[in-house]
Amino acid sequence: MKNVVRTLIFDEQVSLTLLDSTRTVREAIRLHSLSRPSAVALGKALSVMTFMSASLKEEGHAISVSVRGNGEGGEISVSGNGLLQMRGYIGNPAVPEIPGETDAEAERRCIGTEGSLTVIRDDGYGRPFVGSCLLSPSGEADRSFEEYYRVSEQNPAYIASVVRFSGERLAFAGAAVLQPLPFAEESVVKKLPRGAELAAIAEKIGELGPEKCARDCFSANSAAFTEREAAYKCNCSREYLSGVLLSLGRAELEDILRTDGEIKVHCHYCNKDYRFTREDVEKLFP
Repeated sequence: MKNVVRTLIFDEQVSLTLLDSTRTVREAIRLHSLSRPSAVALGKALSVMTFMSASLKEEGHAISVSVRGNGEGGEISVSGNGLLQMRGYIGNPAVPEIPGETDAEAERRCIGTEGSLTVIRDDGYGRPFVGSCLLSPSGEADRSFEEYYRVSEQNPAYIASVVRFSGERLAFAGAAVLQPLPFAEESVVKKLPRGAELAAIAEKIGELGPEKCARDCFSANSAAFTEREAAYKCNCSREYLSGVLLSLGRAELEDILRTDGEIKVHCHYCNKDYRFTREDVEKLFP
């Protein structure tokens, strides 16, 4: 199912991205057994990073973010690639719920109001681009990502992500992002929706879908849409990890085997454990 729509609006002066990340966030909730506060914080980061992954120029390019705040959630890490294969985790997947607390308050409690946001983007040029900024004092993921674009990319972006529950079940997750192009007229930039107004549009994605929302809210021309599918997909595998172990060398692996009897590897992104016995190691070094 196509769940990411990108196009140009306002006489092609502004880039618009609307996306429905509900399936992606639901998979993260399932894999990590997330509490509602943890799901809100990680879900928002996954949604915004889906936009950032959709901005990559090639399928083989990759991007990741690390959000390190002083909140109860600990570090949030999300990665994606040009194929829109997303994955992520939060340091504390079980941040407790507080009765009567809003999702916005839970997000702030998870992320915190002090810390940093660091983005690493690999465009295939040999040396990845690294950019960072301080977290927004508001504790909102969207404001911190906007600050990143202002400081590190020097290209403003207006971001609204949504993670909404119905009872205990995730009802909708998505994001709306507006990014003026360098030649955009100041009069156009001034009238762009942002903050609560853009958040209301992001909510409509759950009702209308990205494509219809783009047409109804921005009079976007559907003939110019780029539609793609994003999904939660971890790139770990036993074969991949075998290659990592091989790169460590036989002597180091033998040391681990003598101490632990086996080699255990845990993937934080899909919450899966891999075990390698002495026999498995022997096969790596024929």
